[in-house]
Amino acid sequence: MIMNDLHDYILRVDGLDVHLRMGGQGGPDTVLLHGIPGSGATWDAVLSRLSAEGRVIVPDLVGFGGSSRTSDFDDLHADGQARRLEAALRSVGVERAVLVGHDFGGPVAVRLLMRAPDICAGLMLASTNVFTDTPIPFPLSLVNAPLIGGAVSRMLFSRAALRGMCRFGAKQGRVDTFMAVNDRAQSAAIRQIFAGSLTRLSELYAPIEEAIRACSVPVLVAWGDRDPFFPEAQATRTADAIPGASLRMLRGCGHFLPDEAPDLL
Repeated sequence: MIMNDLHDYILRVDGLDVHLRMGGQGGPDTVLLHGIPGSGATWDAVLSRLSAEGRVIVPDLVGFGGSSRTSDFDDLHADGQARRLEAALRSVGVERAVLVGHDFGGPVAVRLLMRAPDICAGLMLASTNVFTDTPIPFPLSLVNAPLIGGAVSRMLFSRAALRGMCRFGAKQGRVDTFMAVNDRAQSAAIRQIFAGSLTRLSELYAPIEEAIRACSVPVLVAWGDRDPFFPEAQATRTADAIPGASLRMLRGCGHFLPDEAPDLL
């Protein structure tokens, strides 16, 4: 493991800071994009392993970790994240990289591929959603309910509820790096992304679904076979929708793969 060769960068992009942590050198670049709840720290165990193979770049998405806080949904969602990430990655000399997206990092990775196809040498999607018609389970479906949706959103995406979600979603070990919701602004960002995605699913995800169906880079889909949020059928559907994609099921794992199965990843 090479954990002593890490460097942190803060890059100002369109008025907001983007924090990157980088480790390793030489070889291919790999960009690890975290989901929500979480931050770049959720990839620490994977970073320590991959940095022996080449350069690894781990951003904090805007609203999380060491990056700027914002209440602007356009900055928080996938396309806004990808726009700033493209600028940040080019600033640190990324020319070709494998993009790895877990959970919300999956749509961000696809959006980055759409914006900057020259950067993307390959794509890995892990425990994520790229479809407009993915079923919304109860009680998340209540976020779309008239009159009560706002109150339900605040309750479901409170810090206590998010920690409970992490405990429920993990089937192996602890998920401490996902459960760390460090401030109210970060908690609000999680709520905005979740609620906005649920209420505008078709609008936000139609371009992403179209892009994966036309994807021409090598793609690996990785999934926990005990994921309680996105079942195994979602993994199969995702791989089947992408030309030439490979599917790897991680047995005994839940949703939070970077914490649960860093060696396998």
